[in-house]
Amino acid sequence: MNDKLLLLNGTEGLVHLLPFLFDYHPENSVVLAGITPTGTPLGFVRTDLPADPAHWPSLAEELVGHQQDDAASFLFPTHRLVAYVCPDPADPDYGPQSRLTHQPIADHLRDACHRQGLALSEAVYVTRSRYWSMLTTGPNDGHPIPEPPAELDSTGLPRSSDVLKSLAPTTGERAAAMAATLDTSVRALHTEIHSGGHQSVVDDAIDLVTTTIAELGTGARQAKDIPDDLAARLLLTLQYDDVCNTGLMHCEDHELAAANELWLALAHRCPAAYTDHAAVPLALHAFTAWALGNDATSRLALQAAEVCLPDQDLTHFLRSVFNSGSSFNHLREHLREHRATRGNPVTG
Repeated sequence: MNDKLLLLNGTEGLVHLLPFLFDYHPENSVVLAGITPTGTPLGFVRTDLPADPAHWPSLAEELVGHQQDDAASFLFPTHRLVAYVCPDPADPDYGPQSRLTHQPIADHLRDACHRQGLALSEAVYVTRSRYWSMLTTGPNDGHPIPEPPAELDSTGLPRSSDVLKSLAPTTGERAAAMAATLDTSVRALHTEIHSGGHQSVVDDAIDLVTTTIAELGTGARQAKDIPDDLAARLLLTLQYDDVCNTGLMHCEDHELAAANELWLALAHRCPAAYTDHAAVPLALHAFTAWALGNDATSRLALQAAEVCLPDQDLTHFLRSVFNSGSSFNHLREHLREHRATRGNPVTG
């Protein structure tokens, strides 16, 4: 993305740049990006587009506040901002009518910027094929998005709605069966805790995580074939911090693909009745996707984890790591130190 950050002139340039801010095409989103004096976007933040207009004023205040918090650590000022409103393609009014419906969001953002001494230079409404400037008058049907220059060709980047759909949990009879297995596992776990204490459960779970990742790595097991009772046990015990941290520590090159596969499979298995339990595997999936260079999946998996369980410690930690610009290898060195201290050496 870094070679694409020079801002092109005009609204078309902003539209072409948008997917490269996050390495995916955001949808059902509001995005705010700071612009440096040299015209480079810096400190870009995104949030879901609320359906209820009553939430739009507070969204604007919070988004500007978050952008300024991020920008405070930058060497260059970002007193000028641009906003994007990207509607949900499933909206029946998607297009010119939804643009009119969402117009007040741009007004709220401009007012929120003004209150903080900032200038909102542009607000762009972007669908899959057209765009509108929300701060100036223009044709009601907007403008077609033209072919971008080669360096800003985003056809290979995914759309957020498609990635989020790939992270969604199972439904129907499969979900009902998994919920029943989880209910049974909860009762069994309570019995074990009563008889042997939490630490015994944690120790067994750490061994189970290590063994399962090793089996996936060697091909002895496939994630899709993990029995429901094993998946349920992992989903429940990953809620312990020590077990969750063990998942993070399996971050060597020969482990990452297997761990990534495991976390995604567990997130898929988590039914609606246990939605909060999906937060940890989704966050771990975000971590391994980031380590493997899949930034789009990483960002969106972390977003999905935050929806499942707001204010969860792991998602906050990973969000701070991703936003700080820290490298995976730097974090891996720290995880290796912790892994060695815990007596869980690297194998394979």
